[in-house]
Amino acid sequence: MPDMQVDNAHVRVEDHGAGDTVVVSSASDFGAYPAVLADEIPGVRVVTIQARGFGRSTHLAEPPEQGWLDQWGDDVLSVVRQLGIESFIYTGISHGGGIGWHLARRRPAGLRALVSVVGTPHDRRGDTTSSEGRRKMVAGRKDPKVVEEQFRLIGGRTDGAIRKALRDKVIAQLVDRTLAYSDEEGRVNQGMPFPEATTNDELAAILSTIDLPVLAIGGSRDGVISAESTLRVAQCVRRAKVVLFEDEGHFVAAERPERVVREFRTFLAELPELEATWAEGRR
Repeated sequence: MPDMQVDNAHVRVEDHGAGDTVVVSSASDFGAYPAVLADEIPGVRVVTIQARGFGRSTHLAEPPEQGWLDQWGDDVLSVVRQLGIESFIYTGISHGGGIGWHLARRRPAGLRALVSVVGTPHDRRGDTTSSEGRRKMVAGRKDPKVVEEQFRLIGGRTDGAIRKALRDKVIAQLVDRTLAYSDEEGRVNQGMPFPEATTNDELAAILSTIDLPVLAIGGSRDGVISAESTLRVAQCVRRAKVVLFEDEGHFVAAERPERVVREFRTFLAELPELEATWAEGRR
């Protein structure tokens, strides 16, 4: 599929599989997930959108006036409209999950559900313009030692020789990709979802307004998205479902995508009942 025009920019769009269930995702780049959903779950079509600012999408010298997450959300909706997609599930990893939370808050027509993978809104500690790790990453983006150190902190601890070897492989790929960024790509700092919420109570109040089926998948060893952040969704978003793996960290979708796929498949089977419950609850 060729690049698609979205207002004054273009974004790279790829289409995987075919089926009536459409899954849409946006991020700076993609690994096995979410395209693997089209391979593993019959009837699922996956559309991936490379976020503006990265790769083959338009690069920006300055952040969008409305902020990165809302701009990326607008780009998702533009692609969905142009492709004639009437109904879709949004899924995203990390910052891609942040796009999903901004979409979920708007509840645009056609959005059936959100599946957030290690992407729940960060705990609040005052400054919401970025996590400390992201600031360090932007500042040290040309230094391989700094970049690797930050990815290891983000990933969190892991156990066993096999898992450690897999972690080393994933981090090496992430370091190579980051060092290859253009200066415009390397400066992108999307900040936290819902930056107007400066306390956890304010964040909880925003989450409580979200009104659609949500699955949040997290890892208790994640170095940037805490277990408490993931559990906050279960406490605040009505009828949300949360899966929290004790032995996973921030890179679960890259290291063990099959675990994410299993949870997605289960959620997809539950979705018609969830949607019926939502509709009844809104009467």
